[in-house]
Amino acid sequence: MKKLFKFFLIFLGVVVIIILAAIIYINSSFPNIELQKDFKAELTESNIARGDYLVNSVSGCFHCHSTVDFTKFSGKIVEDAKGKGGRLYPEEGGFPGTFYSSNITPHHLKDWTDAEIYRAFTSGVSKDGHALFPLMPYSTYKYLTVEDAKAIIAYLRTINPIEADYPKSEFNFPFSLIMKTIPSNPEPIEKSMLTNKLEYGKYLVNIGACEDCHTQMDGGNKVEGMSFAGGFEIPMETGGACRAANITPDLETGIGSWSKEMFIKRFKFYENNDSLDVKHGEVNSEMPWSIYSRMTEEDLGSIYDYLRTVTPVKNKVSHFKP
Repeated sequence: MKKLFKFFLIFLGVVVIIILAAIIYINSSFPNIELQKDFKAELTESNIARGDYLVNSVSGCFHCHSTVDFTKFSGKIVEDAKGKGGRLYPEEGGFPGTFYSSNITPHHLKDWTDAEIYRAFTSGVSKDGHALFPLMPYSTYKYLTVEDAKAIIAYLRTINPIEADYPKSEFNFPFSLIMKTIPSNPEPIEKSMLTNKLEYGKYLVNIGACEDCHTQMDGGNKVEGMSFAGGFEIPMETGGACRAANITPDLETGIGSWSKEMFIKRFKFYENNDSLDVKHGEVNSEMPWSIYSRMTEEDLGSIYDYLRTVTPVKNKVSHFKP
């Protein structure tokens, strides 16, 4: 019996040493993403205009990095707080800790190089080398063409600087350790590959991070076989929770019966209806309709065409839980 107990203690000691060694190794070695020091975004008129379109219409950066008024349906960005960050994503909302979105105005980014900004939103590594919480969809922004990434940086350099700082985000163990291993190198798509309409539609879906919200999650991982099938639940500040829609081409529960015209009109409705009042407990949505409504009809059409090619999944979703 004593020998068995001694063996158990030795085994336990070895396990503890291995775990400690793994923690030390991850803490000291990750994230391991090098800076592309020669990366430079030119502040040209065309770059700034393209960046404006991407930030304000496709990627929806300000929906997370601003003060958002959710007494308006789907949230209305407070104009004089655009880019200032500070949106709180608390543990009570299902997050593995307490997360604050960053200030992405020139006030905060003035000391960042273009290469550091590029690494942050395409790889998930901050200026000081720490890993960013993957609510920031760098796993899809990694596919931005180099031209579009430069355009986004150029535009962010021109927005109104807002002095605002927030508490440091804190994450629970072991996620605080796992998060360090998530960043990966950018894999920019060649601009020449986007001449095909379907490929461009797929590209827009990627940089719009559509799959991130429209796919059910389990323990922070996408549920296999449920891509774009909806059901992901997000608590709303005004009470209740919204659920992402099924946007696969399933005829009964997805958008399989929608025409391209219907799809485009669904978005464009909010172009002139971005101030619809919502009282506490009423139906609301995290889907930034007013942002996506600014996309061109051609781009919305390309997104529709691509979504028609994804695997249809039968999954009936109730869009709001009181």
